[in-house]
Amino acid sequence: MKSGLKRMAKPNEGLWSSSIVPMLAVGAMLLLVVGCARHLPPDVAADLPSAMQIRAGFATADGSGQASDSGGSGAEPTGWATLRGRFIFDGTPPSPAALSITRDNDICAPGGKPVYSQSLVVDPNSKGIKNCVIFLTSSLKPEEPWTHPSMQPGKTDEVLFDQKECVFLSHVLAMQSSQPLRIKNSDSVGHNTNLSAKANPKFDQTIPSGESLIYQPSAEEREPFPVKCAIHPWMEAWMIMRDNSYYCVSQDDGSFVIENLPAGIELEFRVWQEACKFPKTVSIDGAGESGGKGKLTITLQSGADETMNITLPSSVF
Repeated sequence: MKSGLKRMAKPNEGLWSSSIVPMLAVGAMLLLVVGCARHLPPDVAADLPSAMQIRAGFATADGSGQASDSGGSGAEPTGWATLRGRFIFDGTPPSPAALSITRDNDICAPGGKPVYSQSLVVDPNSKGIKNCVIFLTSSLKPEEPWTHPSMQPGKTDEVLFDQKECVFLSHVLAMQSSQPLRIKNSDSVGHNTNLSAKANPKFDQTIPSGESLIYQPSAEEREPFPVKCAIHPWMEAWMIMRDNSYYCVSQDDGSFVIENLPAGIELEFRVWQEACKFPKTVSIDGAGESGGKGKLTITLQSGADETMNITLPSSVF
């Protein structure tokens, strides 16, 4: 069984006969083919399938050699489905902490109003958690029936990342790795914007008042990375870039929705929240589970509009 939360999981009966044995058979065939190819005429040997071509049907994106959701299992998507829900805080939410504003107070804290940390924002009525990220980690082929046209890689529309009153207006931002990011400064003082990306080039530039710069990522990030301002050190945000559009950042009430997911195959997601990163323990619809690095798996039915509540206990923060 895979680690992580599991919902509507496929049965594992017959796994040895349906998965491992074919792989062993293919391996034996490769040994025979490679051995025989040495003694065949060049024109015949050239037509034999290479080991790389055969193995490609079983390899995953990380090179583990396990059957991936989109290839080796043989399962094909049966349509499209929607996953929606809410992130909920279980317990008494802590009071937001006031940040220490140490310079440009007339702009960063006009009128002396306090500025609060956004690392954990909980709606007082619904206990919904804002700025949680849920994103698909299953490796999918970038075309139908695996990836819906509206969610396919290659988007080029510009994404705005602005700052005002010394606050990043998008505290958690998710986008496609092909989209250009316009980093804007709407304040009357300069800001230094430092993107600590891992898979993409780092960015560390000062943006004068009223101006903007373009940052162009090109690779998928495995998790959100921090964005800071060296001039105003209390400023912080988070970003994540994904190849397709199967991701969402939760709203003020903790709600999220991801549409046009491939149905009929097992999908793996990860959930992330700034104060706890990838939570080890969560509850799905009231049933306690051990998540294991924020992972959950689910198989959706074609045409379904599946709803789940993801509850994070106070102990994970």
